[in-house]
Amino acid sequence: MAAESVPDASARALETLESLLEIPAANLETALSNACDLTANALGADKVDVFLYDASRASLVALGTSSQPLSLRERKAGLDVLPIANGGHVPQIFETGKRLWTGHLETHTDELVGIRETLAIRSQLGVPLDVGGVRRGVLMIASLKPELFTKNDVRFAESIARWIGLVAHRAELVEAIGKNAAEQGRRAAAEELLTVLAHDLRNYLSPIVMRLNLVGRRSAQEHRDDDTHDVERALKALDRLGNLISSLLDVARIDEGLFEIAPQPIDLRALVQDAVQVLSTPQRPIALHACEELLAYADETRLRQCIDNLLSNALKHSPCDAPVTVNVSKQAHEGGSWGRIDVVDEGPGIPTSSCRASSNDSSAATRVGEALAWVCISRRASPRHTAGSSWWNLRRARVPASSSSSRARIGPLDVEVHCRSDKQTAV
Repeated sequence: MAAESVPDASARALETLESLLEIPAANLETALSNACDLTANALGADKVDVFLYDASRASLVALGTSSQPLSLRERKAGLDVLPIANGGHVPQIFETGKRLWTGHLETHTDELVGIRETLAIRSQLGVPLDVGGVRRGVLMIASLKPELFTKNDVRFAESIARWIGLVAHRAELVEAIGKNAAEQGRRAAAEELLTVLAHDLRNYLSPIVMRLNLVGRRSAQEHRDDDTHDVERALKALDRLGNLISSLLDVARIDEGLFEIAPQPIDLRALVQDAVQVLSTPQRPIALHACEELLAYADETRLRQCIDNLLSNALKHSPCDAPVTVNVSKQAHEGGSWGRIDVVDEGPGIPTSSCRASSNDSSAATRVGEALAWVCISRRASPRHTAGSSWWNLRRARVPASSSSSRARIGPLDVEVHCRSDKQTAV
C-alpha cells in the first residue's frame, strides 16, 4: 500500500480494529467474511481470505472471504480449498507459523500455479492465525498489483490476525452456546414427553387391571383354576409394568439428584423363582436351579426389573428349541458372601459393538437404563463407603461359541451384571 503519514496509519488501524469488535458473533462464517471485507478495505487489497484447517479433509478451507471479484474467481477455480499435501504458501504458513510477504508472486515457483497464473496475483501477504491460543489457519491478503504492501502493512496484518482470532473464538463460543441450548431444549422436551407418556400409560392400564380382576373373580366362582392362575400371573405382569412406568419418571429425578432407592431384606431365590414362573411358558420353559433361601439387602423392584430384562432377552435371542436356565447360588467373597444369578441360553451372544455401556456414559439412554436397573446393596462391610451406596457395572468375558449368558451378582460389596459372549475378551 502507498506510504502514508503516521497519524493516518494509526487512525486507519484504530478504525479497523474498532470495526472488528463491532462484528456480530452469531455465525462464524459471517463474522470471518465481515472481517475479510474490513481488512481488504483497510489495505486496498483485491482479495482477503481466512483459511481454517479442516482435519476431516486435511485441507485449509477459506471459511471467510471478502466480497470481491477476485474472491469469486478463486471459488470458481476451486482454490478456496487447499489440501495440505498439495503444498503452496498457505499450507506453508500454517505449518511453519512464519509470515510470508512478497510483491512479485510470479517469481515464487513454490506457490500453486492456479494462484500465480489463473488468479494472476502479484502481491501476497500471509500471516498465521491463532484461535483460542491454538494454530487454526492463515490470514491471506492478495492484490493484483505488484509491490503493494509495505512493512507497516505487514505489522498491521499481524495485528489484524490477532483480532480476527478473537472474533473467530467469540463466534465459536456463541455457536457452541446456541447448540448446547438447543440440545438442552430437545432433552427437556423429550423428558417432558416421557413424563406425559408414563402418565397416559397408567391411565390405559387401569381399565385393563379392572377387567382382569373381574375375570379372575368370575373364574374363581366357576372353579376354573387354570384361568384363575393365568389371571393372577397376568396381574403380576401388569403390576411390574406399572413399576416400569414409574421408573420412566425416575429419569427426571436422576437429573435433579432426587432419585431414591428402597433397600430391604429380600429372598433372592424367591424373587428369581417368581420371575421364572411369570415368563416361563409350556412352549418356552425356563429351568431354575437354586440353593436354599438366600437373603440379600437390595431394592427388590429394581432388581426384579433387571432379572426380567435378562430373562426376556434370553427367550428372545435363543433358538426356540434351546433351553434357558437360571442358576442362583452363593459365593464366598472378600468381606462377605455373594449372591450370584446366572441366566444361560444358547443364543448368539453379544457383539462387541453392542457391549459398550458404561456407568460414565451420561447419555439419556444410559440414564434410563440406570433408572430401570439400579440396585442398592449394603456396604456396611466396607468402611470406605456409606451404607446403601451402590453402582452399576458392565463387563465382558469369553465363553464357548455356542452359548451366551448374563450374570447378576448380589453381595455386600458389589453389584455387577456380566454380559458374556464368545466374541469378547475379559476386561
